[in-house]
Order: sequence, then C-alpha cells, then structure tokens
Amino acid sequence: MAGQLHKRLYKDKINVQRISAATVDERGIESQTWQSHLTGVACKIVSSGTSEDKSGRNTILENFSIHVHGDVDIKANDRLQDYDDNDKYYEIDAVRKSHNRSGGVVGVVLSAHYFE
Repeated sequence: MAGQLHKRLYKDKINVQRISAATVDERGIESQTWQSHLTGVACKIVSSGTSEDKSGRNTILENFSIHVHGDVDIKANDRLQDYDDNDKYYEIDAVRKSHNRSGGVVGVVLSAHYFE
C-alpha cells in the first residue's frame, strides 16, 4: 500500500510512561511519579552512537533514533521504558511526525538517549 511503512520492520517494543498530573506534593510542585501511558508499542530502535558525558557523571551516553508506526500519542516530556528490560529507560530529546503526501501521519521518529 502506498504511503505505508512495513510493520514487519518494527521488531522492538517500548512502554511509554507519562508523569501523573494528579501527583502534587504539599508545596504544589509536581512530583516525578511516572505512570504507564502505552504498553508494548512496536518500534525500531537504532543506535546513533555513543559519547562520554564528563559533566560530573563520567558516564557513557548512547543516542538512539526510535521509529514508531502510525500516529502514536508520544510527547517530548514522556519517557520510554524498554519492554524486555524494565530497568532501562530512554529519555526523549525530540519528537517528529512523518507524513505521507496527502498529509496523513505514517510514523513518529523519536530522538532519545540512554545513560549507562
């Protein structure tokens, strides 16, 4: 079908987590309590390379492009949890929707990073 990406290329899975708007402390500040927003989202995770973060952490920073099929509700302030390794989280840097020539959304491309 024209304008469609092959779903068979999306062999990875992620869970999308979002900060709970209902969780506010006694000072009125939103807490960092994450709730599951979407689970088992099919995607393709491609490593863009690694670099060393020397700003006080001295850790390895790995960048990723994550391709998701269709118009999925993912925002830049969400975080992604690896479906198979629940201790691995990707922080989203940017969200870009890909459109076909008639203007329909065929996919979402996420730029994300992971600290080792």
